Amino acid sequence: MKKIILLGLILIVAPCLVFSGGAGEQGYSAVMGSSSLGGTWYPTAARMAGAAMEHGGIIITVQSSGGGTENLRLMRQNQYQMGLCEPNIANYAYKGIKLFKDDGPYDNLTFVTNLYPNAACAVVMKNGPIKTMSDYNMDSNGGKKYGFAPGSPGSGDEYCWEEIFSIYGANKTNMNWKPLSHNERVMAFKDRILEGIGYTTAQPSGSIIEASAQTPIKILEITGKDREKVIKEFPWYSPAVIPAGMYNGIDADVETISIGGFVLANKDVPEDFIYRYLSAVYGKGLKNVQGVAEATKDIKLENSINGNETASMAFHAGAEKFYKEKGLLK
Repeated sequence: MKKIILLGLILIVAPCLVFSGGAGEQGYSAVMGSSSLGGTWYPTAARMAGAAMEHGGIIITVQSSGGGTENLRLMRQNQYQMGLCEPNIANYAYKGIKLFKDDGPYDNLTFVTNLYPNAACAVVMKNGPIKTMSDYNMDSNGGKKYGFAPGSPGSGDEYCWEEIFSIYGANKTNMNWKPLSHNERVMAFKDRILEGIGYTTAQPSGSIIEASAQTPIKILEITGKDREKVIKEFPWYSPAVIPAGMYNGIDADVETISIGGFVLANKDVPEDFIYRYLSAVYGKGLKNVQGVAEATKDIKLENSINGNETASMAFHAGAEKFYKEKGLLK
C-alpha cells in the first residue's frame, strides 16, 4: 500500500518537479496538453517527449486533456507551457476571434511544429441525393435542406467544416447543421437520420470504416478552384487524397484537403528548450516517433511547417532558429 501511495504522489507532483541538465535555463521543464487517452495525439505527444528527453536532455510531462481548446485555455493560464491544437483553433486564439473574441489576442502563443495530416471527409451515401459539396446549399439546390453532422459543438471539426462550406455558400442556416460526437455521427448516418457526416481525421478512420461497413459511401471531392479558394482563405489546409479502396464504395482516389495538428508553446518557454525538442524529434528520435501509428509516418521535416508556411502565427524563437538552419525559413 505504501508503494502505491508513493507512486501516486510522484505522478501528481511530476509536472512541478525541477529537473537539472535540461536545455535553455538550467532546471527548466514543461507540461504539455495533448488529448484524451483514446486518441492518437496523446501517444504521439508522449513519444515525442520521450525522444526529446533521450536525445535532447529536456523534460516534457505530457498530460491527457480535452484537446485543443482546453489546451489553449490551460496554456493561457500557464498550467501548460506547451500543447497540441487544431491549426484553425490555434489561429483563432492567437488573433482573439470567434470563440476567443472575449479573451482577446493570445500574444504569448507561438508555433513549434506540425504533426500529420487529417483529411477532410464529407461522407454521404454512394447512391444518395448528394453528389457534390454545393448540393448542401439549399439556396442553390432547389430548397432542399440536407442534414450534416460536422463534429461536436465547438470542436475543431465543427470549425473546419464551417470554413470549408463557406466556399460553397453553405452554412448553418441553409443546411441542416447537427453537431454530434464521433459515435453519434456514425449512428445518425447508419440510421439514415442525416444525409451526411464530416470528419477531419487521420486515415484510415475507424469511424468511417464503421459508417461504410454495410452501405457503400461516397466522399465528396474538394478540388480544383474550390480547393484553391479554401487554401487561400484558410492557409492551414493542404491538398490531400483519399486512396481508392480505403473504404467501402470508394472505387477511385478522392481529392480533398487536410489539416494538421500543431504543437504550440508559450513564447516565454526558453529558446534552447524548443530548439532541442525539434532537434531530437526530427533527428535521432524521428524513427521512433513515426512508429506510433500509420498516420505518424507523415511526421517528417518536410511537413513540419505545413499550415503555417505564411507565418500566420508567430514561430517560437527556438523553432525559427531550427527551421532556418534546416533551410525551411529564410
